[in-house]
Amino acid sequence: MSAFIRHLPCKSCGSKDNLGEYTDHFWCFGCGFYEEKIDLKSIRERLADTNYKPVYMESLAFTKHIPKEAMRWLLKYRITLKEIEDHNILWCQENETLILIHTNEYWQGKHFGNYGLKYLSKGKKPLTIYGKSDTIILVEDVLSAIKVARLSPEYCAMPLLGSSLSVPHEERLRNLSKTIHIWLDKDKAKQGIKMSRNLKQKGIKSRTIITDLDPKEYNEGEIKNWLKNR
Repeated sequence: MSAFIRHLPCKSCGSKDNLGEYTDHFWCFGCGFYEEKIDLKSIRERLADTNYKPVYMESLAFTKHIPKEAMRWLLKYRITLKEIEDHNILWCQENETLILIHTNEYWQGKHFGNYGLKYLSKGKKPLTIYGKSDTIILVEDVLSAIKVARLSPEYCAMPLLGSSLSVPHEERLRNLSKTIHIWLDKDKAKQGIKMSRNLKQKGIKSRTIITDLDPKEYNEGEIKNWLKNR
């Protein structure tokens, strides 16, 4: 629940003390000016201010209280607070990992600890579709899938959670859509071309989109251009 903090001057109407500062927004009692807080501290407090019960997977406890460094990483890719909540992105303090996706059989997250691995994961990879569309875009990672899915219902996305597509998932995708494109960065070009070729052999319309970076690195307009023009 939002709580009142103090009175401030209003930049909209010029009053000296009509602007109320709350834990998650500003609101002017005089002119009705409203502005949501977007600073890291406020976002973290809002995520933590829930009746959420931590999810346990084996011995790991997940929480919605995402620390500053991990939240800054999400914001760098312009992942919104609503998307963090909608896709249930969580934090695991035990292994200092931002949990990007989890099911009863699998989890994967971005590691923020001191040892070498960038991503940690365990279990059987799920087939997870972000958005709804007849055209599925296969991407490497969860954040790229979230950003492509913003273009739903024109496109939806499935994160490979790596750079390979298993035969069981290939078969399931064939029943889900007749148009499946693969978008990987240039380091994974060969894998993308091979996946597209396999899908075509099974009667699925497919093409490979190869860019210098993953989709998560691009803004919505750039993503739309790559999908439409390449």
